[in-house]
Amino acid sequence: MIEKRHNAFTLLELLVVIAIIAILAALLLPALSAAKRKAHATQCLGNLKQLHLATHLYIGDNDDHLPFAWYDDDDPTGNNFYALLAPYAFGANWDFDGDGDFEQGIYACPVRLQQPDALNQAFDISYGMNAFNAVNFPGPETHKDNAIQSPAATALIVDDAQDYNHPPIELLSTEHVGYRHNDRANFLFYDGHAAPTKLNQTNGIILKFK
Repeated sequence: MIEKRHNAFTLLELLVVIAIIAILAALLLPALSAAKRKAHATQCLGNLKQLHLATHLYIGDNDDHLPFAWYDDDDPTGNNFYALLAPYAFGANWDFDGDGDFEQGIYACPVRLQQPDALNQAFDISYGMNAFNAVNFPGPETHKDNAIQSPAATALIVDDAQDYNHPPIELLSTEHVGYRHNDRANFLFYDGHAAPTKLNQTNGIILKFK
């Protein structure tokens, strides 16, 4: 009588396979995490490029005046650059709500949305604009585009610090800027280029351009 052989794993073989899978996972997870972080940083840079386009469409419609970053008014539906750029970012009929719209589309850095909310805030602000677009910040009057003497070195929009959570940027320190992409912040400059930058690389970046 011929015995039938069963091609089954032994317990030892099964444990070896599980151990190999665990080792491969341990090797691959850091690489996958790094790839995900890089993808998020790239998406954030893409958002900034789109915000540059929206900013210049706004300038073209407003006699070459720059948008204000924020002005001293209590109404969040109109006191910040997000509200000013909303028709260009989302369509002419978009009514910026001053709340959840801060987290929509190109206004939202994917890494910022994963961070805890700032204290006493129900929404996350991903980006801040150069406060010195204003003639006398925090007033609403702004300079014209030709006031920028060094467009390639002057910051327009940057990653906002998690606990600052406020649209105007007055400082390049961690108090205002969020260095959340592998210790770098994404900077958009007036000439349209965007670059990840460490805090110790910001000495040549201009905020007060006039």
